This record gives sequence, C-alpha cells and structure tokens, in this order.
Amino acid sequence: MATVDIHYVKALLNCSKRKGHAIDALIEEIGIAPELLDKPEARAYGEQVTQLVKMTWDKLNDEFLGCTETPCKQGVFALMACHALHYESLQAVLEQGINLYNLFTDDIKMQLVNRGDIIEFKAKFLRPELDPDHFYHEFWLVIWHRFASWVIGKKISLIYVDFPYDKPDNFRELKYLFPCRHQFNRAELKFCFSADYLVNPPVRTQRDLSRFLKHSPADLITIPGEEKSYEARIRSLLLYQKTESLICPSFEELAVKFNISGQTLRRKLKTEGTSYPLIKDDIRRDLAIEKLCSQKLPVSEVARLLGFSEPRSFTRAFKNWTGGYTPRAYVDKMS
Repeated sequence: MATVDIHYVKALLNCSKRKGHAIDALIEEIGIAPELLDKPEARAYGEQVTQLVKMTWDKLNDEFLGCTETPCKQGVFALMACHALHYESLQAVLEQGINLYNLFTDDIKMQLVNRGDIIEFKAKFLRPELDPDHFYHEFWLVIWHRFASWVIGKKISLIYVDFPYDKPDNFRELKYLFPCRHQFNRAELKFCFSADYLVNPPVRTQRDLSRFLKHSPADLITIPGEEKSYEARIRSLLLYQKTESLICPSFEELAVKFNISGQTLRRKLKTEGTSYPLIKDDIRRDLAIEKLCSQKLPVSEVARLLGFSEPRSFTRAFKNWTGGYTPRAYVDKMS
C-alpha cells in the first residue's frame, strides 16, 4: 500500500478552507489525526488522499478544486474523455481533449506543441496565485499524463517536467508523480515525452471509460503499463519477493542483475533523483505503516520482517520516517 506525503493532504484541505468551508469533518472522515498535519515527515495512505479528492470535488462542486477563478462543474472531464476517445490516435485524442477544455474555460489554457522528436504538453493557469500550494498545477499534469497513458494502454515515459515555481520542500515526492528530470523556476508548466507515442491508437472502449471514471481519481493516480526507470525496477525487485521478510541485495548485486556497472547504476539513479538507500528507506517506511496499521502486526514482528536486527533500531528508523512518532503512537493516531 503506497503512502503519500502529508503535504498533499494539507494542500487539499486548504482548497476547502480558502472557500470558507470547515475542514474538521473532512479530517475525521478520512481518518487522519489532526496532529499529523503539523508533522512534515508524516504520511497518509493513498486511499485517504483519493477519498479527500472526491470529498473536495463534492463539497466545492468544482473539478478544479477551487484553484481557479471560475469553478469547473463535475462531469466536464468525463464529457471530454467520452468525446475524445472516439478518435484514431493519441495525438487526435489529446488535441480534441485540449480543444474542448480551451473552449470551456479560460482558467487553464493548454497546448500540445511538436518539437520534432519531442512533444510538449503545456498548461497555463490564468490565476496561479489561486493555487498557492501548487497542488492543482501538479495534479493537472498528473491527470493528463495518466489519462494519455491509460488511453493507449502503456506508460508514457516522460523526458522532463517544468514547474513555474521554486523547488518545493516536498520535491522528493514529485519523483513518484513524475519519474523523470525536474526543472523549477521555468517559464511554463509542462511535461515532455517522445513524439513516437502520438501515433499509438486508443485501446479503450466506452465501457472501459465508464469503469475508469467510476474509480477516479484512483485510476488517475495509478500509472498503467511497465515502468522502465531503474527506481521502479528496484522497487519491483524488492517488493515482489517470494521470501517472507524483506531482503535487500547489495548495490553490486543489483548492478549485476541489471547487467550494468555499479557506477552506471549509481549515475542513472542520481539522474532519476534518488539513490539505493533512499529507495530502501521508502519501501521499509511504506511496508512498516501497512503492516502496523492494516495488518495489525506487533512491532517486533514488523521489525523482523523488514530486516531490522532488533525492535529498538526499527523504532528509531520509524521515528525518523514519521516525524518523531513511535510505531505504537502512530498506530494509535491512525486508528
């Protein structure tokens, strides 16, 4: 079960707060302890963030989550997808979808720009100050990247993403949303990918679309297809083991498995904005939270399963992951 930086929970709550709505009921409904909102290192379940997006959509009746001057009534994305899915290529689907939104609203203007071998998907917010947490800027790119990938049934590998604002404190979390090169303080908000994807035909039916929309935004947060980044390959290798406990091979063993040198693997991970120790740490954190909160396993058992020599060392690591909470205190806050 993936967990999400608490920043996104606070940003979503701020969407309702800026519109004058009380947020206490939202916090209670999704099962987040209010104290966690003040812990920068805290995590929330992906399901909690999905639920909060849905609740915010309903409360504001605004698919733009209050981050634009004019609300966007619920159903516009579904209308766009239903219309665009009839076209014969990903390029036509994206162009039709962009055209519909550009006719519907001036608050977010989009372009699909061909730079030869590279395609730029650009989005310009008319009033970016209405999204001070930059939540919807990032969510809007996520929506279109995931939708495009879903349409053709394969992960669209991004080359880079540009953000028109400073590098945020939670920049590490962006590598999960966009596993590519990130550039901040740029003139435009955009993601870039190979033009080769544009000729792919849609592989989805209207029935597929109905299921996709029913599960939204969960299916927008999930990336379809194979992930080719070395980070994803390492995560897959560690997460899908047949052993009961988590076993982390040495860095040299990983390089041999991928048939590259250790130096090359280290360089590739650095390009992706991560490292092997960070990947292992993130996996242990997410597995620890799942086994403690969902599976209700005792601390000593979780420590053993995650490869810690003793519960005390696991507790120290857990406190670093969660901003000072012991495993038992964290379970109490999430229950």
